[in-house]
Amino acid sequence: MAPSPPGVAPADQLRADFRLLDDRDTLRTSWAIEQLILFQSVQSRAQEGTGAFNGRHYPDTSLDDIARALRLDPQAVQGEQQALIDSIRWYVQETIAGRPPAHLLDRDQDPLLGIGTLRYFQVEAADVLRGLYLGGLRDEWEIRVQVEEQMGVKVGGRRYLVDRAVMRRMGLDGHQLAHGEWAGKIEEFERKGLIVGPEKKNDPDVVYQYIRFRPGHGASDDAAIVAAGFEWGIGTAIGVFLADAVDTLEKYVPAYGDQDLQIAETVEREFKDLNMSRAEARQLTLWAAAIDTPDYRVPDSSLRHLLIIDRRTDLCPLESHLLTILGVPCPVIGLGHERSSSHRFYDYVRQRMQSPLTPSP
Repeated sequence: MAPSPPGVAPADQLRADFRLLDDRDTLRTSWAIEQLILFQSVQSRAQEGTGAFNGRHYPDTSLDDIARALRLDPQAVQGEQQALIDSIRWYVQETIAGRPPAHLLDRDQDPLLGIGTLRYFQVEAADVLRGLYLGGLRDEWEIRVQVEEQMGVKVGGRRYLVDRAVMRRMGLDGHQLAHGEWAGKIEEFERKGLIVGPEKKNDPDVVYQYIRFRPGHGASDDAAIVAAGFEWGIGTAIGVFLADAVDTLEKYVPAYGDQDLQIAETVEREFKDLNMSRAEARQLTLWAAAIDTPDYRVPDSSLRHLLIIDRRTDLCPLESHLLTILGVPCPVIGLGHERSSSHRFYDYVRQRMQSPLTPSP
């Protein structure tokens, strides 16, 4: 087997890390969908040097590299992930057409994203669409810039299709792009072919890469879900979660595009009972900004971390968030990489929401 390109993890280490996750983590979803989520998790672990990578960083590892290492058909994996997004699109279209699903199920009567406990939450489909609207817009760059300008809360960057061959010729790697300050370089990157269009998505060296514009606060998906639920109810919180899941899954699908934003814009354009505006999206973006304090780091759970079952309590973080929104007492569980106390986190979100900082309409 040919050696891995510079910055790409060796295939045997990619396989070892996938096995480690598969043996260790049980997610609150079906086994088939769990495999897809674990597959994507290997990429960030390779880039960060955690797990089986033992401190070695491989910043240019792509999901295609992982698929090849696991001897999977990339097109089949991408198709399965797109099917999960399409099940959420179906839910949206049924609701807009006046046929709101009575439960959080897809057209085959399976729970959305295979999450079995979603069967038991009684919510209004309209509220779920409101959450998809807010969740899809809060990562939209225009919304984030408006929050930054109005409130002085700096936010990070966005993802682009990047040609790794051009990146290496420019003396860059994925870690530098993700952690540097490139706000004034985007047009240059496009001109030099580092950032490419969707027509080149399937080129061997093209990957979906985060580029940070400037130092600033990240965003906490946990905070977005919980704040949305505290303010607008359980259905809206679930919609925000589904938007975040779409944002994760669309990193490896057949057709490039910001599908969480596309869904939000569809809801904005076609759903007559939205009763929300971009002012609410700006508000949620502010609440979700991961503003750490000297003694507290705000957790930001990935999709995998949101669904990992804590075997001590038989509870995953998503369930803890939703039950807390409903006022159901829950035991303390750990959130995010740092395993932060869930109870302390909920107190933090409540305090953030009481802040006088409010974006203007």
